[in-house]
Amino acid sequence: MLIGCANQKGGVGKTTTAVNLAVCLSRQAAGRLLAVDCDPQATMTRQLGIDVRTTALTLVDVLVGRAAAGDAVLRDAVPGVDVIAGARELSGVEMALVGEIGRERFLADALEPLRDTYATIVLDTPPNLGLLTVNALVCADVILAPVSCEDEASVQGLVELRSTVARLGRLRGQAPTLPTLLTRWVPTRVLSQVIEQALADLDLAPVVKVPARAAVGQAGAEHVPLTISAPDGCVAMAYKQLVTRLTAAREAELEAALR
Repeated sequence: MLIGCANQKGGVGKTTTAVNLAVCLSRQAAGRLLAVDCDPQATMTRQLGIDVRTTALTLVDVLVGRAAAGDAVLRDAVPGVDVIAGARELSGVEMALVGEIGRERFLADALEPLRDTYATIVLDTPPNLGLLTVNALVCADVILAPVSCEDEASVQGLVELRSTVARLGRLRGQAPTLPTLLTRWVPTRVLSQVIEQALADLDLAPVVKVPARAAVGQAGAEHVPLTISAPDGCVAMAYKQLVTRLTAAREAELEAALR
């Protein structure tokens, strides 16, 4: 299963979700897990404790053809999670891809040899719908969209993402699934209730609600995933619940396809 974390709006907890999702999946799923950082900001890379300055190969080298994806994998960045690091030079790669034939499939083609090695691959994407994000969406089986309860604009970002996913479905013959989750959720806050209702009205009710906690920002600053530093906390438990629900939904889809 290949899961892309995406929302056109930045600051919605997308990278935090991708990092903690990867850690939780590595604990529950059979086989190793690969995390791929498609964002030039390389926040996922840093949150997994990797110093890009000391990394010999990154996703940049993979997309420009200097290295195979398997050669760029950093083993056990955290226990059970391998990583292909992001780098700021991805911005230049994105611009270069514009003139290439099949530009939306560079990432899918690069990762194809690894899909037998890894039961699950998690992709973090930039906070826009540029070519790097489109490359991630093209190869994803599941597109997980975080929506922040502190920013109504993140709902509009989700609407635009859904439109893009629908277009991809017409090209691929079948659209990837688009589960949503709420981040920075406070049940007593009016804005949380308004945004939750907006998702329900879009028929995109969240599969899980991640509570707002100061520990989330602290974990990002310390470059240690919260599901490792505070595995019994309410935020970590929410991400564990997310993994359970995504896995169950995927299994149901595969069973339905075989009937």
